[in-house]
Amino acid sequence: MTFPLDFAKIYFKMHKYTLDEIKRVLTNCSRPPKIRELARMMNVGQDEYRTFRRLLKDALSDGEIERLRGGRLVLQSYAGKVKGKLVVARSGFGFVIPDDHDEEIFISERELGGAFHGEHVIVELKHFRLGRSREGRIVKVLNRQGKQLVGKLEKDRHGWRLNPDDPRIITKIELENPDGFAVKPGYVVVVCLDQWRADYLPPTGRVVEVLGPAGTPGVDIDALVKSSGVPVDFSRQILTETRGIKRVIPKSEYKRRVDLRHLKVFTIDPADAKDHDDAVSLEKLPEGLVRLGVHIADVSYYVKSETLLDREALLRGNSIYLVDRVIPMLPEKLSADLCSLHEGVDRLALSVLIYFDSKALVKKYEIVESIINSRASLNYKEVQDCLDGKPSPKLKGYTGDLLKMSELAGKLKARRIKKGSLDFDLPEPKVVLDPEGNVVDIFRYPRFDSHRLIEEFMLVANCVVAKAMEAISAPILYRVHDKPDKLKINDFAELLSKMGYKFSFKGEITPKKFQRVLNHVAGKKEEQFVNKLLLRSLAKALYQPENIGHFGLAFDSYTHFTSPIRRYPDLHLHRVVKLYINKKLTSDAAKKLRGGLKNVGLHCSQTELQADELERESIKIKMVDYFYNQIGSVFWGTVSGVVNSGLFVEVDNLLVEGFMPYFSIGDDYYVYDEKKHQAVGRRLKKCFRLGDRIEVVVARVDKEKREINFFPAFKLGKRRR
Repeated sequence: MTFPLDFAKIYFKMHKYTLDEIKRVLTNCSRPPKIRELARMMNVGQDEYRTFRRLLKDALSDGEIERLRGGRLVLQSYAGKVKGKLVVARSGFGFVIPDDHDEEIFISERELGGAFHGEHVIVELKHFRLGRSREGRIVKVLNRQGKQLVGKLEKDRHGWRLNPDDPRIITKIELENPDGFAVKPGYVVVVCLDQWRADYLPPTGRVVEVLGPAGTPGVDIDALVKSSGVPVDFSRQILTETRGIKRVIPKSEYKRRVDLRHLKVFTIDPADAKDHDDAVSLEKLPEGLVRLGVHIADVSYYVKSETLLDREALLRGNSIYLVDRVIPMLPEKLSADLCSLHEGVDRLALSVLIYFDSKALVKKYEIVESIINSRASLNYKEVQDCLDGKPSPKLKGYTGDLLKMSELAGKLKARRIKKGSLDFDLPEPKVVLDPEGNVVDIFRYPRFDSHRLIEEFMLVANCVVAKAMEAISAPILYRVHDKPDKLKINDFAELLSKMGYKFSFKGEITPKKFQRVLNHVAGKKEEQFVNKLLLRSLAKALYQPENIGHFGLAFDSYTHFTSPIRRYPDLHLHRVVKLYINKKLTSDAAKKLRGGLKNVGLHCSQTELQADELERESIKIKMVDYFYNQIGSVFWGTVSGVVNSGLFVEVDNLLVEGFMPYFSIGDDYYVYDEKKHQAVGRRLKKCFRLGDRIEVVVARVDKEKREINFFPAFKLGKRRR
């Protein structure tokens, strides 16, 4: 699991106090100072002293600074040793990735020193190497105290132990229960670890929370959330600050903003959406022009810069949408109420008004602070029925607007595709739960033209704002997507050739070359599989202040503007845009906003990655639950991976992957051909390749390891159901 950067480090890098600055001051001190003395030397204000102390505490925990007797601080020295992050493979060995980005260090299972995956460690290098990597042994764990683990309780004659959920932690934790929680063997609990003592002593900790019996609906997702370390509940201070926000819009805002309440504005969202942060409108103007309005909730009016709310939003980075719950970036009063563009209520917004000609070319645009009033809250299914000529009575007054919007969106998409934009249309699984959290159904979530309509409007609004801000060199976070790595593209081309597709990626790598691949496989049985292979070959989109363009979308400039309720980069962008609109984006204001912006982008990229991992893992948990009750059932799937021991098969529509070992096939001895990504039987020469279609039976499901095993359906013969 990827963890976000520490908030104190991010916050202070936005200001004048950084760890590097602290180190510089300590280096030049004639005698080691205490914390208060160091704060005075660096002119730390009283209102920022607590956060300054937290930054120092993190530095002490990370081993950057050492506290001497008497509380005096000095720089830590690890001569001849390397500090870095430990990554443990499921097979037991590990690698330490040095903080200085030097060559990684191999750590054998017996040299882990009791360290866990993801911990910050000190490594002593060995004077020899058996393989290509440097080798070492872990001599100290830096940041264990206070770290939390989740797992299942066990009890033996020596007392309570924790069996961690993370399969990469094979060591059991010796436990104390000082708060007297009511626990039983098999209960899932949260444990706070004690400081690392020595590699020959077992890790210890104390129970701090009981989640409930293993296997109980909801406990599985609770455990996932707790083990990730993401903040869930808002502090009392933040909730107090939120309660102080007034519900009534002041008259002064009505006077100074552009009043757009006369427009037919409406939202289009999933049927179960609670936060509506974008609305649209369309007007026909003289001279053949149309004006598209993309109206975005003005969250920055309520969440002021450097308040507790703002710091908490930065810490979280984004909202997380799990299979059975949402972990919001902002408290519910804001995310689902004051900032949400509900039907029939005046709301503050930032509106992008874009003027198009008959060919859907942008002629001009305006970005304004506005007041809007949504006429209706529509959902994608309702809108799609309307576009298909079957409008419900609720939508009869919107049919003309929606048809014109659909026509405009179609033209925008056609122009985007012509420029080389990659249009992945991968299906997403929808998990249906009953009120108790049990899985009722899993199906492929349909993609409608109504989805694409909103997507095109959000894309064009993001592009317009990005170009406007780039033109004035504003300090914003761009949404960038770098060109793919050449080696990954060569591997992708090789995989395609094994599937019978010959595509050349010589010379400059452009989106249009990938577009030809997507067009060629469209509608074929291997379409989804090839799309996924291509996605894995591409770089990951990131947030950063330097604009390098967006390769996948084929945009020169792109940013995120349309979801400030659930993404911090959008909220930051709104503040910059409003300064620009009100002619307050001075060089001093821009300099202040630019300070630490790179680290904010890195932090938000990491929290986004963590959110994606949690969302996928929550779906996987429920899918494993579903398949636990499907043992013996037959499904069609696609070979999605070939390894030494067997095949990975992804089940159609349900989009879940399971493993089928070669021995389960039973008709031959299969040999793995790594170069051709296939397995071939020695005697019968039967071949299994990536992308092959195969019918499988659910043979085994392990809930704890979240593993599903298949065997081939043809082994059932006449007994097949």
